[in-house]
Formats: sequence, structure tokens, C-alpha cells
Amino acid sequence: MRDRKRQRNQSGALFDIESPLAIELRRVMIRLSRNLDLDRKRCLMVTSAERGEGKSLFALHFALVLAYHLRQRILLIDGDVRRPVQHGVFQVPRSPGLAEHLAADGGGGVAAHGTQLPNLDFLPAGTAGQQPSRLFSGGRFRRAIRHFHESYDLIILDSPPVVPVSDPLHYVEAVDGIIYMVMAGRTPRDVVKRGVEILRGAGANILGVVANNLSEVLPYYYDSKYYGYEHRKRQAPDA
Repeated sequence: MRDRKRQRNQSGALFDIESPLAIELRRVMIRLSRNLDLDRKRCLMVTSAERGEGKSLFALHFALVLAYHLRQRILLIDGDVRRPVQHGVFQVPRSPGLAEHLAADGGGGVAAHGTQLPNLDFLPAGTAGQQPSRLFSGGRFRRAIRHFHESYDLIILDSPPVVPVSDPLHYVEAVDGIIYMVMAGRTPRDVVKRGVEILRGAGANILGVVANNLSEVLPYYYDSKYYGYEHRKRQAPDA
């Protein structure tokens, strides 16, 4: 699965594993591991209600933290085939990637790119063409995840936001849980709730909410039951 000719050194340069951000992400990792056995093969999806809430940056740094602290083989996938960004961070071509793999329904032999961390690989979004929704027909993504799990223990999927496009709903059936990003102090409460309603309607397992606080440059993790998404009587805190 790895294209070793494209191994890069960006991962170490991008992230300080002892930074305040890394410490907060370790806390997220620990809390998630209490609700989801990360020693088994898992796929975690990171999404948000709308764009600009920091989900791609979180997915990137979370994958780095997991790869540093866990022994599992980890794959970071850019699942936003319409407006991908991760390939620019890793300085690799956008294609071939997830879109080409889905188009070939697993038969395209698309290889992931290596990173500086030996147990972390990256798969870019690829080029979806003019009708991206066709890529997800017939359970193709579910089969793709089964294929990737032949080589990887833990998959982190950077998904598009749920309100503007329907693509994330095709991912829900193939992932074990979802981390929902909210930009603290900026995302309207009704938009946050609308995103949750969309995910819940598709049967999503929302593991928790990360409130991205720009003023502190730190994420804050809330289990979904504390954030008011379990239909508890108490009022949820402001997004």
C-alpha cells in the first residue's frame, strides 16, 4: 500500500508532539479509547456542520498523535473529494487517491503515500470528476474500508462537512464512530444542531464533540452525552 518513493519529512516539521495542542489531542485519544476499543480495527470519521471549523487540521494532527502513541498501522484519508486540502499539506499529488479507488471499486491499485512516521500513511482525495456522488453508489466506500483494513489497523477519515453536501452520509455506514467539530463562539447553534440531526438521521455514532477554540488554539472534547445530543433534559452549552 505504501509508495515509499514519496516518503516525506513534513510530519515532524508540522507538529510538535509536546506542544499544548498535542497534549489536548492525547486527552481526546484517551477519552475516545474508553468508549471505543482502539486495539481493534477501527475507522474514525472527522466532520463538522460547515466549512472552516478546523476539521482537516484536527484530523491531520490527531492522526499524527495516534501514530506517535499507538503501535497500530494508521491511514489518514482525505475524504473530501470536492474540496480536498490534505495533499497540499503533505506536498503530494491530489491524484490518484480515494476517488480513483472508488471509481475502480477497489480494483485500481491506488497506493497510499508514506510519511515520516513509519506507521502512518496518507491517501489523498483524488479527482472525482463532474459527478462525485456516483463514486459512492453500491456500497463502494464500505468495500474500500474493508480493503484498507487489510493493511491498516486504524483509519482516520477527513470528511466533508455534513450540511453543504451529502457525501458524509455515504461514509457513516462504514465508520465506527464520528468526531464532530464545532468552532467555539462562531458556529450558529442551529447549524450545529442541524448537522447533528443529519448525522443521527443516517444512524451515525457520534463519539463526541470537539469545540475548536481559536483564541486558545486548543480543541476541547465533549462526549456526546454531555453536549446535549442524547436528548437529556438539561440544556446543552453554547457552541
